[in-house]
Amino acid sequence: MASSIEFKLFAPYNEKAVLIGSFSDWKEIPMNKGEDGFFRATVDLEDGSYQYKFRVQSKSWFLNPING
Repeated sequence: MASSIEFKLFAPYNEKAVLIGSFSDWKEIPMNKGEDGFFRATVDLEDGSYQYKFRVQSKSWFLNPING
């Protein structure tokens, strides 16, 4: 039986994040950013083991090459 699993990433200085994983054939799943700085995505998954990663696009001033 599938359960809804929430993936959360705290990245307040990033402008975009996506979830990618073995459960989506490594295709991007968009994440929504809340006012609390967390990106969230919910996926229905069967019990099992999965691999996943977050891909982020930064707007951090300290990661900007102009400020380096």
